[in-house]
Amino acid sequence: MNNTILQTLFLDNPEIPVEIAQFCKSLPEYIQAEQDYQEAAEEVRRLLGTPAYLNFEGQMNIFRAMENWAYYLFGLNLREEILQNFKL
Repeated sequence: MNNTILQTLFLDNPEIPVEIAQFCKSLPEYIQAEQDYQEAAEEVRRLLGTPAYLNFEGQMNIFRAMENWAYYLFGLNLREEILQNFKL
């Protein structure tokens, strides 16, 4: 499978983040989870102080982004394998 096509479809598409954000905002569970997170984050910020909290949050975001990236790439590889093995 042409990697350039996959990159264009999945990585270089500026519409994907906007569509995902809109989709998430349509889910009541997501809205509640976001609210719960904001409340918990504010409590931790108050307890630790802003500099320590921002450092923690930044490092956690990097870690989670790398983990999500790995899941995403793993899924792309599975789809590519399925497409390569699919015969009409």
